[in-house]
Amino acid sequence: MTTSKVVTSQALTLSFLSAKLRPNKASLNRQATINTAKKLAALVMLQGVILLPVHAASAAKTGQRVLMIEMTPALCSIQPTRARMRQCLEGYSLTVSGLDMGYGERCGVGSEPRLTPLQLKVVNRVMPDTTVRSQAWQRYGACSPLSDGSYFRQITNYAGALKLPNELNTGNSYTVSKSRFISQMTRLNSGMTSSSIDLICQAGSRRQLTLTDVHVCYEGSEFGTCHNVVDNCGSKFVISGGK
Repeated sequence: MTTSKVVTSQALTLSFLSAKLRPNKASLNRQATINTAKKLAALVMLQGVILLPVHAASAAKTGQRVLMIEMTPALCSIQPTRARMRQCLEGYSLTVSGLDMGYGERCGVGSEPRLTPLQLKVVNRVMPDTTVRSQAWQRYGACSPLSDGSYFRQITNYAGALKLPNELNTGNSYTVSKSRFISQMTRLNSGMTSSSIDLICQAGSRRQLTLTDVHVCYEGSEFGTCHNVVDNCGSKFVISGGK
C-alpha cells in the first residue's frame, strides 16, 4: 500500500558510485624519471583526460548533457519484460540508463564498449546490466569524440556527485508532491534549478502516476536547463520502492 509522506531534508548521495579510479602507481613511478617539462605535460594530460573527464568533454564540445536515472523497482514492476534484468533480480533502487552527450544518436550500431576490469567494477554499481551499457554506448557514447572508457567515466562522475532524496532508496513506497520533490533536489545540489530536472512517470498497477525516470541536465560540468522535456508526473506521484 502506498503511504503519503513528504520528502524529508535527508539526502542520499549515490554511494554505490563513490569509488574513485586512481592512476596506475607503476606509471607514476616511471614518470619520475622524465624531465620537468615532460612531467608537467603528462600531469596536465592525466588531469584533463583521466581524472576529470567531465572537463575533457566540455573542452571537446560545449553542449547539453542529460543523465538518465531509472527508478528501478517501478520499472521492474510496470514492465514485466525487465524481470530478468540484473538490477531487478538483485533489488537495485536506482540505476542509470545512459548519458546523452548531445552529439546525436545511434552512431555505434553493433559496437560493444570495452572497459578495463577495474572500470567495469565501478560502472556495474550504476549500470549493472550488460545490455543497458551496450545500448547506452551505441546510442549516445559512440556519437561523441570520447572513447568508451571516457564516456562511462562521464557517467560515474556525474552520478557520483549527484544527491537525491532519501525516499528513493528506502525500499518503501511514497506519494510525494512534485513541487516538494523538486525543491528538495535543488536544495541538495548546488547550482541545480527546477529547469535542470525532467521527471517522467508511467501509470502503475493502480493507475496512479509512478515516477520511473529522472533526467538531470548539464551544460559541461555544471547543471543546465533541460530541453524537450516530458514532465508528465502531475502535481503528485508515487515513488515505488517495490513494496
